Amino acid sequence: MFLHPRRRGPVATLPVSLLLVTVTLLATGCASTTYDETLATSATTAPATTTTVPTGTAAELLPRLRDEAASLSGVMIDEGDTEAVAARIVALWDAAGQEVGRTRPDLVDSFDDNVALVLKAVQFSRAADADKASKNFDALVDAYLGS
Repeated sequence: MFLHPRRRGPVATLPVSLLLVTVTLLATGCASTTYDETLATSATTAPATTTTVPTGTAAELLPRLRDEAASLSGVMIDEGDTEAVAARIVALWDAAGQEVGRTRPDLVDSFDDNVALVLKAVQFSRAADADKASKNFDALVDAYLGS
């Protein structure tokens, strides 16, 4: 700092090193970018996952849904195809949901909520949410089959 002759009090100056860093960053930020075409890789597409529509009664489908939900956290831990498991759970619920809605409409919202929890578990890779959904499906399937 130095005292400015016409002003009262000290005037701060930028250190030379800070000024050099600023100029260097500004100058290199404007540099052109070149791409090495030899490093480009061809785009590959992932294999499509197909899910067959399950058929059967709710009494047949819901235990399968429970089993799929129970396997989900293990598939996550093993870094397997969690989206395929979730797709099977959704397909099983889609197939059984109408019958459950006719016979036990009080359970439909809970099943829907837990299917959504499975999808959230897969989206955010949360095995704890998958386990929670599995335990809830256990209770829901038992409640349905016991009715």
